[in-house]
Formats: sequence, C-alpha cells, structure tokens
Amino acid sequence: MAEQIPYGVATSLINRLGSAALREFGRINGVMNELEKLKNTVESIRVVLLDAEEKQEAQNHAVRNWVRRLKDVLHPADDLLDEFVIEDMRNKMDETHKNKVTKVLHSLSPNKISFRRKMAYEIEKIQKGFNDVVKDMSGLNLNSNVVVVQQTNCVRRETSSFVLESDIIGREDDKMKIISLLRQPHENQNVSLIAVVGFGGLGKTTLAQMIYCDMEVKNLFEKRMWVCVSENFEVKTIVKNMLESLTKNKIDDALSLDNLQTKLRDHLTGKRYLLVLDDIWNESYEKWAQLKTYLMCGAQGSKVVVTTRSAIVAQTMGVSVPYVLNGLIPEESWSLLKKIASWDDTIGVNRTIESIGRKIAEKCKGVPLAIRSLGGILQSKSEERELIDVLQGNFWNLCEDKDSIMPVLKLSYHNLSPQQRQCFAYCSLYPKDWEFEKDELIRMWMAHGYLDCSVEGKSMEDVGNQFVNIFLMKSFFQDAKLNKDGDINGFRMHDLMHDLATQVAGNDCCYLDSTAKRCPGRPVHVSLEFEAFCLLESMDVSRLRTLIMLGTHYNTLDREELSVISNFKNLRVLKLSSSLSKLPCSIDKLKHLRYLNLLRCRGLESLPKFLGNLVCLQTIKVSWDEVVLSTKVVSKLINLRHLEINNWTFKEKTQDGFRKLSIQQYDGSMFSKWLSPLTNIIEISLDCCRGLQYLPPLERLPFLKSLELCYLDELEYIYYEEPILHESFFPSLESLKFMGCNILRGWRRMGDDFSDINSSRHLLLPQFPRLSILEIGGCWMLTSMPIFPEIKTRLSLTECNVQILEATLNIAMSQYSTGFPPLSMLKSMEIGEVSSDVKKLPKDWLQNLTSLENLDFYFVSSEQFQVIEMWFKDGLNCLPSLQTITFKSCSHLNTLPYWVCNLSSLQHIKMINCGNLALLPEGMSRLTNLRTLEIIGCPLLGEEFWTETSATTSIIRQEVFWHEEDNGEPKRQFFYESGYSVRERNKRWAKLQFRKI
Repeated sequence: MAEQIPYGVATSLINRLGSAALREFGRINGVMNELEKLKNTVESIRVVLLDAEEKQEAQNHAVRNWVRRLKDVLHPADDLLDEFVIEDMRNKMDETHKNKVTKVLHSLSPNKISFRRKMAYEIEKIQKGFNDVVKDMSGLNLNSNVVVVQQTNCVRRETSSFVLESDIIGREDDKMKIISLLRQPHENQNVSLIAVVGFGGLGKTTLAQMIYCDMEVKNLFEKRMWVCVSENFEVKTIVKNMLESLTKNKIDDALSLDNLQTKLRDHLTGKRYLLVLDDIWNESYEKWAQLKTYLMCGAQGSKVVVTTRSAIVAQTMGVSVPYVLNGLIPEESWSLLKKIASWDDTIGVNRTIESIGRKIAEKCKGVPLAIRSLGGILQSKSEERELIDVLQGNFWNLCEDKDSIMPVLKLSYHNLSPQQRQCFAYCSLYPKDWEFEKDELIRMWMAHGYLDCSVEGKSMEDVGNQFVNIFLMKSFFQDAKLNKDGDINGFRMHDLMHDLATQVAGNDCCYLDSTAKRCPGRPVHVSLEFEAFCLLESMDVSRLRTLIMLGTHYNTLDREELSVISNFKNLRVLKLSSSLSKLPCSIDKLKHLRYLNLLRCRGLESLPKFLGNLVCLQTIKVSWDEVVLSTKVVSKLINLRHLEINNWTFKEKTQDGFRKLSIQQYDGSMFSKWLSPLTNIIEISLDCCRGLQYLPPLERLPFLKSLELCYLDELEYIYYEEPILHESFFPSLESLKFMGCNILRGWRRMGDDFSDINSSRHLLLPQFPRLSILEIGGCWMLTSMPIFPEIKTRLSLTECNVQILEATLNIAMSQYSTGFPPLSMLKSMEIGEVSSDVKKLPKDWLQNLTSLENLDFYFVSSEQFQVIEMWFKDGLNCLPSLQTITFKSCSHLNTLPYWVCNLSSLQHIKMINCGNLALLPEGMSRLTNLRTLEIIGCPLLGEEFWTETSATTSIIRQEVFWHEEDNGEPKRQFFYESGYSVRERNKRWAKLQFRKI
C-alpha cells in the first residue's frame, strides 16, 4: 500500500521554524542557527514530495520506502518543535507572576540550563535523521519542479448549490419503472423484494432516494424506513436502525434483539410498509434469513428495496431477476458534465469546447460520480488546451476495467492542494456512510496543523470551511445537511470516495470495528469501536496522534484501560465515548493535545486541575450531570478556541477549596480574569450549567464569534468593564443565543451594587458591530443588552421582552454608522409569544425591513395580532423583499390576516397547527407571485373547505398542500394544479381527490 505523503506536516514544520515566536525562543536558548539549518533541510525535502507521491503510485518501491523513513523523522521533529513551543508558553505564563530579580534567577536555574542542553542535543539528533533522508533522496531522481496546486481563496458557488444533488439527470425512466414494480402485488407472500444492481458510482443510492421521497410512493405505503447497511450486515443493528427510521427517535443500544424485534412487530404488523436497505454486501444466506423472519409481519403489498453492487447478493436474498442499473446515455452524460462544470447555457459553449467536453463525458462511461468528479475539475478550466490535457490524460489508460472509475476519482484528488489532500485522507478514519459533523471534522484538522493559514484576516476555521465547500463542489463529500440559516453542518462520503480516501491514506489512518483482530501497520490516526480497545496495547505509542472511540456511553473503561491512553503522549486528538468517573492524573502527559471531546462520557464527576497544564488545547467538549469545573483551570488554557460545556457545575478554586461563583462572596475584579486570558477563543457554549450567577466580561475577547447560553437557571448578569472601547466591543461576534435563562436581566457594569437592579439600567452600551444571528427564547427578564441595528441573517424573539427590540428600533440615526435604518439588512425574522407591550414598538418599524425574505409568527395571541395589524395598516409598500410567511401554533387565529394580501412579493404561505383557522381573505387574488400555500394541522381548513371554496382560492399559481398530522407524520396531502381559468379551477376543486401519504 502507498504511503501518505506528509506534505502538510512538512509545511507546518517549516512555518513553525520560520515563526517569530520560535526564532525568539531559539535566540534566547542559543539554538538559533540550528533551527535555521533544520528549516532549510526540511524545505529541500518538501519540494520533491509531490513527485515522490506520483512515483510511489507507479509502484516505485524505493520511493515508497524513502517516504516511510521520512515520516519516521518528520513526526518526531514536529513533536520536538511542539515541546519548544509548549515550554515557551509555560515560561511566559510563569513570567507574568515574577519580578525582574526572580526572572533573572530563573533563567540561570539548573532546570533551565538542563533544558537548553537537551534542546541542542535533540535538534542535532533530528538534523542527523534529516541528513540521512536527504542523502537517500539523491539516488531517487525526484523532481523538485512539480507544480503545487494552490488552495483557492474563494469558492465560486454559494452553499445552496450543494443541495442540488436532488437535481438528477437521466434517472426518471428508471424511477418510474421501479415505482411500477412497487405497485405490483406478490401472489405468494405479503412482503416482496426488489434488488437494484449496478457497479459503484452509477447512482443506485440516489435513485433509491428519488423513489423513497416520491409523493406517489408515499401514498402507496403506510410506513417507510431507510437503512444504510454497508459492509457490516449485523441483524441487530439493522433492526435497531429500522426502528429509529420509523420513530425518528434514538433507540437504546442496550436493548436485546428480542426486545427490538418485538417493538418492530408492534409498528409493522398489519401495515403496508416500504423498507430500503441501501448498499448491501452480505452474501450469507443465514444472516439474510434471520433478518427476513422479522420483516414478514407487514400487510399485503409491503416491499423491500435493496441496492447492491453484486448480483450474487441479490440471488442470496431470493431475487432471481434484479433491476440492473445502466450508465447514462451520452447526451445525459454531457448535460450532467456541463451542469457540474458551470458551463452556463445562457452564455453558451463554443463548438470546440463542446466537442472536447462531449468526448470527456463519453469517456466517463455514463457513471454519474465520475462525471461529477471531472466536472469539479473543469470548473477551474476554460481554455481549450486545459480541456485537451484532461481528455488525453494518461489516467484514462487505467480505466479499461468497466467497473473501475477510481483513476478518474484519483485525478480529482490530484487537483486538490496538498493540504486538502491530507484533510481528505483523514476522513478515512470513519466507517462508510458516516455522517460527518462539519465543525468537529474541521477542529480535528486544525489540531493536526492541516489548516495553517498565511492569509491575513483568515482563521483556521475559515480555511476549514473553505475546504469543506470545495470537497462538496467536487463531489468528495455529498448529501450536505443545512441548518435553518442555510449553513452546512453535516455531510457524507460516497463509498467510492471513502475507498479513495482509504487508499491515499495508506496505513496512516486505521478504523477498527468490533470484529478487528489486529491493527495493520503503524497507524498515526486510529478510530475504533469499544470492542477493539484492547488492540491499542499493540500500537506504537510514540506515533499515534489521533484516538477516536466510536462506542456509546454504556460501555465502561476501567482505570487500567484509561492508563493505556496516557501512554500515547503525542496525541493531538482524543475523543472518548464511555462510562467513566474521572480521568486519570496521567492524562497530563498528553501535553500536545489540541482536541478533547468527552461529551459522551457518562458518569464523569470532575475534570482534574492538571488539565490546565494542557496549554495547547484548542477545543474542549464536556457534558453529563453533577460535574465540577474549576474556572482557574479554564483560565490557563490560553490557546482555547472552542469551549462547549453541558450540564456542569462551575466552581472557583480558592484557598478554601471549591465554591460556587458568586459576586456576593468574592471581589468582582477577581472573576474578570477567568475568561479574559482566553484571547484565542472563538466559540463559547454553556448549556444546563449550575453555579453561574453571572458571567465575567466577554466583550474584549477579540475572536469570539459565537456565544450560546442555554438553560442557565442561576444566571442573572453578564458583566462588562469600563472604559468601554467601541473598536474592541465584541469585534468578531456573529452569533448570539440566549435560551431558557429565566432570570437573566442582561449586561451590568463591573463594580455596580449587586443588590441595586437599577444601577446599570440607563447605561448606553455600544452596538454589536458584526452580529448576524440573534436568538432569544424563554428569557422574560432580559431587558438590558447592546443594540443590534446591523443584524443580517436572522432575528428570533420568542418568550421574551419586547424591550430588546424597542431599544434597537429607537436608536437615533447618528448612533449607527451605516446610514441605513435599523434592521434594514435583516433577511429572516421570527416573532413568538413576546411580552404584551408590543404596542410600544414604533408603528412604522416594518418600513425598515427592506431586505426581509422570511417572516415567522409563533404562538402569537389575538391581542398581539391586533397590534401587528397596526404595523401593516396602510403598509402597501412594506416588506418589499418578503418571499415566505409562516403562522405556527397561533390558536387564536380565525382567519388569515387581510394584510397578508398586501405583501405583493410573497411566494409562499405556511399555516401550521392553527386549530381555529377557518377562512382565507378575499384579497388573495392580489398575490400574483404566490406559488405555494401549505396548510398543516388546521382541521377547519380541511376537505370540506376546499370543495366549497370560491374563486378566492383559485389564484394560487402552482400548488396548495393540506396536511393532517398523525404522530408528527403528514397523513393527507391536497394538491392544486395551475394552468386553468377561474371557472375551470372552481370545477376542478370539487373533483380533486385526497390521497393518503
């Protein structure tokens, strides 16, 4: 197996050796020249690494062995420099507490002199290792002129383009044929199978998704389940995943198979169901027969659709004539390539480019994944010569096997920058069909130095997000999941892309499942199931840098097993999922650690005080009940960037031991320090934490982008310091969330009388300069906070006091910098169950919202709707950009408000769980841009209403949906088709059928 090229590690090493901090450290300790020589040596090696990658892929074993020896020197060198940086950080932290005399004496101490000698010796030892590598390199004829693919600083498409996976080309006929098979009853048994067979990359999963989500298919079956099986065909796991798909809830891992199958039968007996088993590899009849016994309880017409690469698998499951999926025809291939390459039809493609493009598409043999992958490459190529290079590339010679598109995928891989290649290869740590959490993956990349960035104003997180966008655009990732603000928060990898990642990672990355008996090679990064934990003892303790445990918190690690972890002293990433009471003290040996995730460690009682020695930590994620965290420990983690804490008790370390944070017990200035040293912090998330009566000042943290405070029952204030410096007041904060903080009053000046609730009331705080998202819910007492006139993405106010909004709206023109009215840049707003004094808001404030596209009303009372009506009165020109309006759980709403008819730009109206809603206003004919009207859980707007309604409802241009919910799943749906005259439409209303979903 080829060795992964450590280009990223070499680059990180060079950047460190050239950094001002390390050069200064080298000068002080007398090793400046040695460090410079080491830097030059590593640079001479890095320039040939890309050629080494190509040569070892051509089965050059000498090069492969050379790369292996290089890594044996490179990784220890990286560890050594890390130790220098750690020592420097600790010295600087200690110096803040020493006077000049003490500093001089410390510099002459035996320990200090011993450390300098050790430094010189270790550098000399590393240099000798590199010298041997350079000597061996000279006989390999490695080329230093291979062009490095530069990582781009911009992404051409917006993130919304990543959801265009649903925009499939060329599979409509296949879809209709399989739906036809789903309609056909089976004569001999209630449940029958359909197998879709085709080699990797053809789009079997995509086709199955199209069928699963089709409205006619939804109407055919009472229950639907989707389970991705992949290579590990475990009956218990499949049954558990079926239940989770049915119930949309997590199923307890501890349940026995007998209990699971009983629950499954309760759900399926007598029901006509559809089950999709995606990506089956199992050829064992016994395993299939066992699973089949649990599936036969369905009603007549139930279907199981399986997708597989193997006809043998289909035969094993009893399908003698599978549906064989073929490749796309040439015209479809060209259409898909043109679409992915962003060759816009409106601009036109000249004949020469089209001719070359068609030939490239044809060479992909109709395989959509190959076409998408090449299309990603062609996005950055528009010259004829560049396209000819792709068409005539040598890699096509490796594609003679019709089942192999790996060379095509590998071409896409080689069009990534070296840093991106390393990030992609790292993804092979996870099993196939894993749903990646974007932020977690980026922070792991960060921990290994893969995202070092020299672009001013760009953070490592920015680079990581850019890489994710590129991987999605080029189909290395797929199935992107978006949050409510349209940001990516998850994705998957196609199986073939996972195979590619595994191939290029070599033995550096290793995933050990529950059946693993040994660990291949000498891995650098390991993820494992709990049952494979015992294999850690056989690994090279000096080499491992990632340890990810993928089990559940029901498994228990004992003290001896935990002590094994502390042997891997060079770990950068540690993620545990287990039941444990405390971390062993020996964990403090992990001084290189950057990423620590203990969210799934049940029973954890406290984080030890030595955690403060792990000064390299960038991310901490911890949870579970009744855990004690010392703020003094947190204050020492000067490199911390992401702090996520759930269900913890905060305590302050004093001479008397641990005590709850309370301004009444201690001098306030003392507590301003526990967060202020964290100058690199980017994200703070505190959820269900006890012992927090207030938070220390946060406004001067220069890189803080996200602050989430949820269900902090004791939190009353967030303090700020004077003097207030406008230029450094939350300079980076983009997202702010307060949820369920029942007694939180807002911001308060340090030093004010804690018992005087009016002492800070009239102080004017600066505005949030960069806030994009503000979400406040369940905080009725929150009245004092900075204003947010320039908020851009989303404002959500539910179960809170309207004074927050009032203060921002009443700000004078001279007090904000843009010259635009407050909230004029806001795109989305949610208002729900706010305090009754909404009438205090300026009547014409909606005129400000010129950019608003989405407006949602939740749990709004009839009294509040009367006030809202005043906002819209005579407001024919308000909200000119509004596209969607939603009314949810507004039980007092009897009729859709008439003012909705004045919103001329409106395209979508949604009414959800409005139990008394019975009428639509007559003026809806003015909504000429309206495309959809969706009604869910509004029984008075049911079947009878639609059959009796007048021409009022016949203005809808495309479709009307009406749902009746049953356990959260829509049970009925009503469609209205456009393209008819008013008279024809009225006739058709009475004829339209209701169909079960």
